[in-house]
Amino acid sequence: MSQVTASQGISSLAPVSLEGTAGATAGSGFGRLLEEVNTVLQRADQLASGYAEGKVGLTDAVLAAEHADTTFGLVMAVRNRALAAYQEIMNMPV
Repeated sequence: MSQVTASQGISSLAPVSLEGTAGATAGSGFGRLLEEVNTVLQRADQLASGYAEGKVGLTDAVLAAEHADTTFGLVMAVRNRALAAYQEIMNMPV
């Protein structure tokens, strides 16, 4: 995955990182990831509104929308995988 540079005018579109801090629990890491995804989605909405108002270029708005779509798709895939694992565990005979 390539990182967008600040010279391209869209420095706020940094990739979502999954790195945890020392001593962090799995729940706090996923919660932080959801906060980052929410930030990416809000930024895409802001750029779309800015484009509608004529304040933001089309390229910036489209890149933000695609980044948000990809990020949201990743989170949904993780959620679906976790849900499938949970259902499989719950269906195991004891």
